[in-house]
Amino acid sequence: MSGKAVKQSIKIAFCGIAVGLSIVFMLLGGLIPAAVYAVPLLCGLVLLPVSIEFGKPTAWATFAATALLALMLDFDKEAAFFYLFIGYYPIIKWSFDRIRSAPLRLILKLALFSLSVILMYLLLHLLFPMEAFMQEFKEIGRWMLLGLLVVYDISMLLYDRFLFAALLIYANRIKPRMRFLHR
Repeated sequence: MSGKAVKQSIKIAFCGIAVGLSIVFMLLGGLIPAAVYAVPLLCGLVLLPVSIEFGKPTAWATFAATALLALMLDFDKEAAFFYLFIGYYPIIKWSFDRIRSAPLRLILKLALFSLSVILMYLLLHLLFPMEAFMQEFKEIGRWMLLGLLVVYDISMLLYDRFLFAALLIYANRIKPRMRFLHR
């Protein structure tokens, strides 16, 4: 095989493993009710090495394959939709971080986080009209929903910071041991 074919095979295998690992996380997360939001973020973290090693287009393809499989196979549709609406964040985070103005960067990130979760729940309601689910939202009240949105945004900002630490760990500890990627 030529060098280009070997590199392409490695790329496909690496991305396939990333998709498989993410699907295993999603399926395991369906067994633990508290993991609805944590598991999709963990699956997003799997996109970080794909994006670094093979670029954004390959990371987007990996994200799409994972999202499609998660929607088809997952026990927990809320977790699958959460991945669909925010699991791509590790791919686009670095574009946000290039914005020089810190307040603008923060506002844009918060807007993305808030809009993604609001759109996700609206779409979930349209596709799967669950009366008990909507009744729960009505009972909570607007202020409590706003409070939950603020807690979600803070959690996502912490995830944003964690991605930088994960990048450093990957670049300094994991990547040097993965010599097969750089043949």
